[in-house]
Amino acid sequence: MTRRGLEITLGVLWLLDGGLQLQPSMFTRGFFVDTLGMANMGLPRPVAAVESAAASMLAAHPVVWNALFASLQVGLGVGLLWRRTARVALGLSIAWALGVWVVGEGFGGLFMSGTSLLTGAPGAALLYALVAVVLWPRRDRSGPSVADGGLLGGVVARWSWLVLWTGTAALELEAASHVPAAQLANIGEGEPAPISAVNRAVGGLFTGRGIAFALVLGLLQILIGVGVLAPRTRRWALVAGIGLAAATGVFGQDLGGLLTGHATDPGTGPLLVLLALTLWPHQATRTSNLGKRVGDRALSGAEQARRSTR
Repeated sequence: MTRRGLEITLGVLWLLDGGLQLQPSMFTRGFFVDTLGMANMGLPRPVAAVESAAASMLAAHPVVWNALFASLQVGLGVGLLWRRTARVALGLSIAWALGVWVVGEGFGGLFMSGTSLLTGAPGAALLYALVAVVLWPRRDRSGPSVADGGLLGGVVARWSWLVLWTGTAALELEAASHVPAAQLANIGEGEPAPISAVNRAVGGLFTGRGIAFALVLGLLQILIGVGVLAPRTRRWALVAGIGLAAATGVFGQDLGGLLTGHATDPGTGPLLVLLALTLWPHQATRTSNLGKRVGDRALSGAEQARRSTR
């Protein structure tokens, strides 16, 4: 969980996104019309007008635009894998991810009714940008976690985690989010039969329990967000966040529908896990501090022995 290791992981995710963008379905007019049409749902009228204009422009030349987008994402991934270009790639990835979040995801679908952690809120693209900002190195900062030495600093990064999780918890209170059985079952559409069967089975477990599910899930998200602020509960909150991100990413999003032929990213699960790892306190820091104290005591003892022989 070094900064460099997390940068490489982020680079691998961008390479995956670039590879997904090269799927045959992405080079069609229907991809841009359907994707941007879905992103347009619920947006304020001025934003929706810009979204519609972007959809028309991209759909007019889908092959050219998609090839450009795929190449850009592959380039970001390669740039992050090479140490010398990692910082430039981080900066470019922030700009690109924010653009995708606004135009391609319609602000992560936050204006749509029924959006929740299960359906991918607050949007994978926003998490790409947040992780990149947290990983941006600063020499004048250091601390027990990678985030402490990043652009935001540990305090702001942990508060960002709090806002992220409590914000998605608030989405669980919407009435439309109280139907997790349908959300979990329908996510398997277009997946291979075994995966669809798992989706239907998991959805069946929550039939008639929507409100209870939403309340429990929302409370857990609040605890995950708040728990990261206190050093004593930070590890537990991060572990719980990783577990919940993995569960919702697999069963709620099918990792962005990777096997459907229409996926553009692996969903929010891997990004939430990566964000948690940037906040994870290094065990090595505690060990090194202990070793330093033991060494100081040994030196002190040797100095006392030397003085006594004199």
